[in-house]
Amino acid sequence: MASSFVASLFSAAAAPPGARPRRSPSSVHLWSHDHARHQQQPRRLVAAAAKRRYKGTAKREAALAELIERKVAEAMEACDGQPEEEGCRVAWDEVEEVSQAKADLRRRIAEAPGDPLEPFCAHNPTADDCAVVYVDD
Repeated sequence: MASSFVASLFSAAAAPPGARPRRSPSSVHLWSHDHARHQQQPRRLVAAAAKRRYKGTAKREAALAELIERKVAEAMEACDGQPEEEGCRVAWDEVEEVSQAKADLRRRIAEAPGDPLEPFCAHNPTADDCAVVYVDD
């Protein structure tokens, strides 16, 4: 008997004439959550992704960067006080060549769908250079 009385309190038929139907608590919650979301400033999604590369490619890139630093130091030493000397020009040419080699490697990495070592590693998966590393760019 009490359960039918409780049910009649919550039924639409029990509402007085002309009254708006009540929202259930879940719809009120959804409305208030949705309303509050639209009043907030938009959120920015920042995705940090690391590229998958083979160890050999990462080592080669690091070796070229180190070689550039060493060649720049040698060129500065060769040109110390005598910038018009032939040895100075040769030293800076070496810096340019190594820098171009690194730029070419970076270009091949950016343009290729996979790693430049992909063909080698397909046939030699156990090679040390074929270990997978993740590099942030």
